[in-house]
Amino acid sequence: MIFDNIDKTMSRLYRFCLKQTGSPWAAEDLVQETLTKVYSLKKSDPEREFTISFLCKVAKNLFIDELRKKKVVTGFREELYQFEEDFVTSEGLVEELMMKLPIRQAVLITLKDVFNYRSQEIAEMLRISDESVKTALSRSRSRLKKMRDYTPQVQRSPQDHELISELTKAIKHSRPASLFTLCRLLESRHFKIGRDSGTRRMHLCDPDGNILEIVN
Repeated sequence: MIFDNIDKTMSRLYRFCLKQTGSPWAAEDLVQETLTKVYSLKKSDPEREFTISFLCKVAKNLFIDELRKKKVVTGFREELYQFEEDFVTSEGLVEELMMKLPIRQAVLITLKDVFNYRSQEIAEMLRISDESVKTALSRSRSRLKKMRDYTPQVQRSPQDHELISELTKAIKHSRPASLFTLCRLLESRHFKIGRDSGTRRMHLCDPDGNILEIVN
């Protein structure tokens, strides 16, 4: 027998895989791939014991390999994908960003500098222009430099606090997909829609001031 308590082990492994993938179906596939890998190791070394930490490490490595194959993450950095207890630094980063930046800018900085996405990848996933992403990142970094020596008092709504909590969880559990979802939610909240009088034209203004004209 490989595990002492198979039900408990599978439950914990599935939860870990779900946090990594963000999808129940992908998590199930990752669990199966992990078990196949572990079974192969057990056959080659029957006396070997397997801990839940080892299973999670195997799952993490398989997940990383899959990301690399699909080129979802470019310039992947191994140290960004550690277990939950190693994320004290990331949580501190979130707090620092949230105190000094609007939420949307904090999300973009996190995607670029924590998860190491290229601006073009961010633009494609958020369905905005590469130039808009670069402009927002530049403004965010300039703001951070100006606020290096002091922390402004930022007024947050209950919705903002909920989003901040979700952002913290996404970083803590290495879920960049959740950040993209969060960023789209923020954009939908802050888009302004207008109609030109006497015409069939509408325009949308995004949070960065970019205007898109629509003819209906």
